[in-house]
Amino acid sequence: MARRSVRLLASIVAVATMATALAACGNKQATTDENGKPIVNILVRRNVTDHPMQDTQYTKDLEAACDCTIKWQEVSDNAWGQQKSAKMAAGEFPDIGLSLFSMVDAAKYSTYFEDLKPHLDKMPNVKEFLKAQPGAAKYVTDGTKIAMLPSDRGKGYGVSGTHMFINKTWLDKLGLEMPTTWDELENVLEAFKTQDPNDNGKADEVPMNIRSLGFGLWSPLALMNSEGVVTSFMGGSASEQGYYVDNGKVKSYYTSDALKDVVSYLHGLMAKGLIPKDVLTRDASQYTSQTVSDG
Repeated sequence: MARRSVRLLASIVAVATMATALAACGNKQATTDENGKPIVNILVRRNVTDHPMQDTQYTKDLEAACDCTIKWQEVSDNAWGQQKSAKMAAGEFPDIGLSLFSMVDAAKYSTYFEDLKPHLDKMPNVKEFLKAQPGAAKYVTDGTKIAMLPSDRGKGYGVSGTHMFINKTWLDKLGLEMPTTWDELENVLEAFKTQDPNDNGKADEVPMNIRSLGFGLWSPLALMNSEGVVTSFMGGSASEQGYYVDNGKVKSYYTSDALKDVVSYLHGLMAKGLIPKDVLTRDASQYTSQTVSDG
């Protein structure tokens, strides 16, 4: 956040999504609106399936709380991945960034990141959070400097980051039960493909939409759990590196029969047109564009 706006931080950083306050970067844009209120530029990275931030009631409440004018800009996950390095190298930083930067970025471009530690007394909610979560404080502290604010979603998110979900409306329309085995899932997907579950008279359904076959977050390879290979597939975790524990022994699923079985199963689904044929080559934006529905 620009140093002129640090006084507004107590209200603004109530949001807990890797908020990053950035030092002034020399732009000559207007700093106040026509009413003399400070202008705060916030850039947020979001999935294209999310509701636009600027259209939410939350943003209106936030503006009222900080007595400022917030100018929201949004960037998609995929676009930010392509733009990030160039923008940082050019010194193009917003006043506040949400889900944009890492501690590696803060260390490399330290002059652009405001030290939030001296301002904690003005942010009692943040101060209390960091005291209650010492691990979170350690995560965002570089030496003595707190370069950004971490997020904490509570115990409800202390689980795997990868889940499968199914369209129950389609199940009910076709009189089908929730599948519990791979064979049952395949039968359900075939019904989704051939029996017009959206009732529009067209064979336009995508029976199962999956991301590419990577070893990371939201990977369809999580099907290995069906064979007892317990994964989490959280970014940067041990499970992403192929590690799992079987009867007290650390093993690698990269060479497991479970991995071979899952890839073979997914290949069979692809051959029948039950999952998109381009899953091995498409990027995240193509996946999310297929996920967006009629609301």
